[in-house]
Amino acid sequence: MNKVLFTIFTPTFNRAHTLPIVFDSLIKQKYFDFEWLIVDDGSTDNTEELISEWQKRSSEFSIRYYKVKNGGKPRAINFGVKEAHGDYFWILDSDDCLTGDAVEKMKMWVEDIRNDERFAGVGAARGYSKEEYIKGRPPKTCSKGYVDATNLERSEYDLDADMTEAYKTAILLKYPMAEWPGENFAPEQIALNEMALDGYKIRWHKDIIYICKYLEDGLTKNSFSLEKNNPMGYAMMYNHKLKYPKLGMKDKFKAACQHIALSIYGKRTDYIWKSNDMRYTILALPIGYLLSYRRKKQFSEK
Repeated sequence: MNKVLFTIFTPTFNRAHTLPIVFDSLIKQKYFDFEWLIVDDGSTDNTEELISEWQKRSSEFSIRYYKVKNGGKPRAINFGVKEAHGDYFWILDSDDCLTGDAVEKMKMWVEDIRNDERFAGVGAARGYSKEEYIKGRPPKTCSKGYVDATNLERSEYDLDADMTEAYKTAILLKYPMAEWPGENFAPEQIALNEMALDGYKIRWHKDIIYICKYLEDGLTKNSFSLEKNNPMGYAMMYNHKLKYPKLGMKDKFKAACQHIALSIYGKRTDYIWKSNDMRYTILALPIGYLLSYRRKKQFSEK
């Protein structure tokens, strides 16, 4: 196994039309101590042929490609983490790209926290362009241009818009993405916030090094459909919120209602009783039950 500093990981599904943008951004990097690991989640387009051509052309960095049965992004990430050769695991979506100095900057930043066990990794900003932050303003940072915070503290520092992170692979192995049998998606925040509950911080930098496209058929644009098709994945997310020590009583009650409603909609009422805070679950039962009918109506209308 050839070790590298970064595994740049791209999960993909029928993205042969956007993957050239990803590849072009990688070959333009100034620093090449990385591999590009692609997990194809059951594509039916010409993704495999495209990657094969790039594997023949690439000399600066390794391109490794795996085609798996369609199982959704969380499973693809978990598979990728297990296969990664990099010390750090960095997700680059199949419809996005990196700035030309992205890997060089990440290399410099990870050296600052490499031996500090408090940190799970480093991060930076995503933007619509090199100058345009997704939230319209940069995150709140110190005079050195970064802030140390857990994933649960993101909103305090204007980090709640999309950011990009390179996580220590060894830590990600301990915190796999949540999966629910028979469903293809559960929010990544479940695993990342579990990491935060255990005290792990990220050093987030304000520089934009990752450019987002947000295509109409991307995950971000289709959050309603994701919840409709993966109710138990989202029930897990709302149940996980009941563990957050800084979440207010009102928000915990709302989370308990959603946990109950989605468990009923997902036909797994047994999961209601796996609550992370049974006090709120008992209080929320009547409203959660009624909310399940509303959710069923909402999902049937679209």
